[in-house]
Amino acid sequence: MKKKDIFLIILRCVVALTLFAVAIIYYDELSTLDVTQISQITDKLSLTIIIILAVYLIKALVFVVPASIVYVAVGAMMNPVLAVAVNLFGIFIEVSVTYLLGRFLGKDAVYKLLSKKETGRKILEKNIQGKASVLLSIRAIPAFPIDFISLFYGASGCSYLKYAVLSVLGIAWRVILFTVLGSAIFDWIPLDKIILIAICCIPAGVIYYLIKKFVLEPKKAKTSNTD
Repeated sequence: MKKKDIFLIILRCVVALTLFAVAIIYYDELSTLDVTQISQITDKLSLTIIIILAVYLIKALVFVVPASIVYVAVGAMMNPVLAVAVNLFGIFIEVSVTYLLGRFLGKDAVYKLLSKKETGRKILEKNIQGKASVLLSIRAIPAFPIDFISLFYGASGCSYLKYAVLSVLGIAWRVILFTVLGSAIFDWIPLDKIILIAICCIPAGVIYYLIKKFVLEPKKAKTSNTD
C-alpha cells in the first residue's frame, strides 16, 4: 500500500474519531437540540431556503453528505408541501451540478475516478447512458450513489434535459417519503436515542473501514492475482 493511501486512511480515521470525541463531549447539548427550531435562526423563510439549496450545491461537489439526512432535516423545518418542493428543487440542483462537473472533467477523468470504487466499476460495466428506462429505474431504486450516476451521464454526453427530468422523477418518491417523515421521526424516536445510535456507529464504522482496507481488500486483490 502506498504512503499516500496510508495517509488518507489515517486522516479519515482521525476526522471520524474527532467527531466521535466532540459528540461525546457535547452529548447533553446535542440530545436536547430542537431540530424544528433551526429554521428560526433566520428571520426570513427565503434565506432558510437559500441555505438549504446551498447545502445541496455543496453536497454535489463533496459527495459525502447523506441525502436522506437532508430530506429529513428539511421535512422537520417546514410544512410538508413546501419541504417537498424545496427538496425536489435541491435534488434538481445537485444532479445538474454533478452532471455538468462530469461533462467538464471529461470521459477519461470521470471513468478513471469511477474505476477506483466498486460501485463506480459496476456503473462502467453497464451500457446505460442511452436507455431512459434504465436511468429512471436506477434513480428509483437507490442501488447506486446519486452523484456517481450524475458524473457518468455527464461524461457520457447524454442529453441534459432527458437526464435531469428522469433523475428527478426517479428520486422523487424517496424524497417525498423522507421529507414527510421528517418531523414525525423525531416524535417516534427521541433525539437523544438518535444521537446515541449515531455516536455508536462512528467507532463501528472506523473498525469496519480498517478491516476493509487492511484485510478484505488485500485478500481480494491476492485472490484476483492468483486467478
